[in-house]
Amino acid sequence: MVELLTSGAMSNRMLLTIFATFFSIFPAMFLIFGIMMRRGQQNNISSYDGEVKGEIIEVLNSEKSAMFATYPIYQYEVNKHKYIVKPNFIFFNSSLDKKYHDSENVTCITYLNKHGGNTRTKYKVGESIIIKYDIEDPKNHEILNDKDKKFAYDSRRIAALLLMIFPLIFLIASFFMNYARTLATLALVGC
Repeated sequence: MVELLTSGAMSNRMLLTIFATFFSIFPAMFLIFGIMMRRGQQNNISSYDGEVKGEIIEVLNSEKSAMFATYPIYQYEVNKHKYIVKPNFIFFNSSLDKKYHDSENVTCITYLNKHGGNTRTKYKVGESIIIKYDIEDPKNHEILNDKDKKFAYDSRRIAALLLMIFPLIFLIASFFMNYARTLATLALVGC
């Protein structure tokens, strides 16, 4: 490719078109990945046949060693058995295990990393949520219309669309270069 550039065999329009194609691959993959994740979550929710109200019981934040992030702890009840969902991090485990632990009527479920892909949860303590769960195994669940996941999906989509501006600029510039070259050729021929 370097030889084509130095020999002048590759036009500026071709070069800008190659840049546009190259720079559009990453945002397109980012967008496709986000859409696939959202569809996967929607398929999970549609496969769950139970629905119950839940509640955010605590939001861990940086004041509690969460390293500048916030994580929701929520609970829901199925057949008089309570399920508490909490993060599983080194910083939290000892204090959370003392506060929330399995017993005869309570099952603790842990989630890894960030809830919904966000470091800052959109939920507040006491907020009501709707849980869709598997009737055969109520530990398998999803929050219906999860605000954190919706925000993560929306922000990924916006970022991908903003990143598509650069390839679009290259593509538009390549057409203008061809137009400018045609005008220059016509001007030279007309003289």
